[in-house]
Amino acid sequence: MAGYMDKTDNINENNVNNGAVLDSSGYQKPTSLFGALGVIQRYFVIESRTEEDLADEYFTIEQSFDFIKVGFKSGFVESFLFLTLFPFFENIYPSVKLYFFGEKINQYEYWGLIVLSYISIVTTTIFLMWLSKYYRGNLTKKALFSLFTGRSISFIIKGVIVYYALIYLAKLSYTSPSIVYEWVDFTKWLFDWFLSVPVTADDIYVYYYKLV
Repeated sequence: MAGYMDKTDNINENNVNNGAVLDSSGYQKPTSLFGALGVIQRYFVIESRTEEDLADEYFTIEQSFDFIKVGFKSGFVESFLFLTLFPFFENIYPSVKLYFFGEKINQYEYWGLIVLSYISIVTTTIFLMWLSKYYRGNLTKKALFSLFTGRSISFIIKGVIVYYALIYLAKLSYTSPSIVYEWVDFTKWLFDWFLSVPVTADDIYVYYYKLV
């Protein structure tokens, strides 16, 4: 089998488009980040065993869009988690503990929150370092470029949405405080779930305007 793969003539267009040499199944669209990484790994094996670079056309426009969509979906979820966890650990948790319990976070909590806040950045950095070893030939380069194009687009769109959403909420807080009170009253169950002390909607309302 190794001899078969070492011969460039045996790696034809059908094999490359299938994303694998060792089987005869048709090309399957990746539906998740792990699926896309699996295809990239198979491309890497193909290109590492050929002496000449394969033509760019082997990675079709359809496949480019497939990888962009996977990158967009995975990037959107990742950025959502980052934008949710970062303000919670950096702002909400310390302010909730100070306002409702009258206590400041200790040194262990401080460093723990720092680690949890930036763990997504560290994970992404390690992930990119691991992917860099597959940046070899035309196919893997185009696949990785398409994947991260989708992720970049999702980050930009998410950033724009969050930016204008925060501006809107800030203006609404000062122009229509009654609406904010309704939101606080509606989400009171969330505070009851996290806090061990009983709180009222008025307590949360004052907390929002004082510390958030």
